[in-house]
Amino acid sequence: MSLYKFGLAADKSVLLRQALGAEADAYFAAMESAEQAFLSSITNEKNQQKLDWLLLRTNLICRMSDRDIARLSDYRIDKTQKVTDNLNGKSRQIVIVTVEALAAVIDDIKAQQWVGFDTETAATFEKGRRNTNPISLIQIATSSHCYLFRMVGSNILPFKTALTEVLGEDSNIVKIGIGLRSDVNAVKRDFGIALNPILDLNWLMNQLGAAKQMGTVQIAATVLALKLPKSKRVTLSNWAIPLDKSLSAEQINYAAGDALAALDIFHALFEQLSAYKALWPKSIQQRF
Repeated sequence: MSLYKFGLAADKSVLLRQALGAEADAYFAAMESAEQAFLSSITNEKNQQKLDWLLLRTNLICRMSDRDIARLSDYRIDKTQKVTDNLNGKSRQIVIVTVEALAAVIDDIKAQQWVGFDTETAATFEKGRRNTNPISLIQIATSSHCYLFRMVGSNILPFKTALTEVLGEDSNIVKIGIGLRSDVNAVKRDFGIALNPILDLNWLMNQLGAAKQMGTVQIAATVLALKLPKSKRVTLSNWAIPLDKSLSAEQINYAAGDALAALDIFHALFEQLSAYKALWPKSIQQRF
């Protein structure tokens, strides 16, 4: 990624590729080469760090085209990749939480400082109607596990009581996610739990200069350089099936991916930002 691509919106890039055809790659390579030559000519000891910081920020917040994302390696839920040296290669397990295992799971979550968080809700297919269906699944990710809490049937009461300890205001565990506003509102509405403290990665990207909400796929691409598979069919699938029926493998992997990716992105992002702490926006410095 480079500064000129930051100033070139994804739709404009597509237009140029359509117009230039087979010569498009050569054009972009020439632009990148010219930029590198220019930056080399103005870089000195006094401005090196600021220029490096500028390049890092623009790389992180520049939306990638579908074409570029398609070229990335797939994000894996079974093993940590491209996060930090001490986490990379670490195996992870997905656990469908049962009432019998609930206490041990909650104890593990309580031991964490940061967790990835997401929810799934059965879709509504009524045009123009806001989805007010209750949450069917809560996902909480640690560095070694992703716990899936099926909030249906006889699970609801014991799970709600236990989750209050790790999701509510009295907890010091930071819940990390992307686009958390709807999750916060739904968790309060459905279970009476005030989700706090939280860190919305969209907020963090906005502080770095992103103009609008980037979404999980875009942030995973720019921060991790990995492609997070997304399927609208799975998104709209039935998350509220009864407990005597199992979620499909696709549903399980999809749900776990969002929570695990949020945690991975957080760790990877701060690994990349750490060398520039003195240059962080004040809003981020005050938060961390």
